[in-house]
Amino acid sequence: MLYIISPTKTMKTTTHYKPSAMPQLWEKAELLLANIKMLTVEDIMHFMHVKEALAIQTKQRFDQLSFHENGYCAIEAYDGLQFKYMQMEDLAMSELSYLQEHLRILSAFYGIVRPFDSIQPYRLEMQCKLKVQDYNDLYAYWQDTLAKVLLKEVHTHKEKYLLNLSSKEYEKAIRPYIPKEQWIDVIFQVEKKGKRKVEATQAKMARGRMVHFLAQRQVETLAEVYQFQEDGYQLDKERTGNQQIVFYKKG
Repeated sequence: MLYIISPTKTMKTTTHYKPSAMPQLWEKAELLLANIKMLTVEDIMHFMHVKEALAIQTKQRFDQLSFHENGYCAIEAYDGLQFKYMQMEDLAMSELSYLQEHLRILSAFYGIVRPFDSIQPYRLEMQCKLKVQDYNDLYAYWQDTLAKVLLKEVHTHKEKYLLNLSSKEYEKAIRPYIPKEQWIDVIFQVEKKGKRKVEATQAKMARGRMVHFLAQRQVETLAEVYQFQEDGYQLDKERTGNQQIVFYKKG
């Protein structure tokens, strides 16, 4: 199985681990970078809906960005609730190696990132209405490229499922190209007053906890995924089916 997660807007520039490889799609990212470097600060403010100070920082980062193996370790460079709750510092090297084989981070800029890939700080969302060459947006630019890479990789695994722990924005970049029988959404709900719903903050935390759980257990089957019980979550057997796994907890 492969586990798919979203990146974060904010990034850190201090990491403890040394990257082991370049992102698989760095050459396609390089073409994207050439287009981004032509943008002005005003363009970035318009396309990314950010204020001037952040647009200036974003442009500076892209202008200075290059592709090499001496960057930052991806799983540490992304900064956000999901990544904090992965608790990387508590994982043994064998567990980190497991994540390198099973965890994939979707990226609007790099395409697909493995945990120990070398990346540089950047800010780019998949939903950004940025025209690249003859493509009207980033979804069109990446097309089925990301899905092809994931499907090729997952076929080397014991169970050929893609477990979706990503946001709607990023799943849209791959879901149309993945066979229905291989796609499984992992959903985390909070129950309050008898009603259940997905709460964004709680879901981000739960996704991080799930990745930590998968790494510690070195999970290889869906049956093992069902055993997740961190932070009070339990499997909803009635709502869990062929294309979704639902966990819930009391709020």
